[in-house]
Amino acid sequence: MGEKIEAVIFGNKRSESEILAQILITAKNKVRKTHLLYSTNVSYSNFIKYFNFLLEHEFIEVKAGNPVGKVYQTTEKGQQFLESINKVLEEIK
Repeated sequence: MGEKIEAVIFGNKRSESEILAQILITAKNKVRKTHLLYSTNVSYSNFIKYFNFLLEHEFIEVKAGNPVGKVYQTTEKGQQFLESINKVLEEIK
């Protein structure tokens, strides 16, 4: 829980907050991990860091009962986190 989310405000790269927001937005629709990876357009090793952070903090969860394998969905806590991220991003833009 000691991890921080620090935004990169300047430059052409997306901030970490924007990448987390993209994962949360995509996971609203119960998707597989591969789909989440593709939606972020980051390397697998970087994606896993963001993905594990969201799972560990219960911003996304595994939804059981899918015949094609594990799917993930944004939780209510994740939705609130997404709204907070969006507010901050709007303030700094």
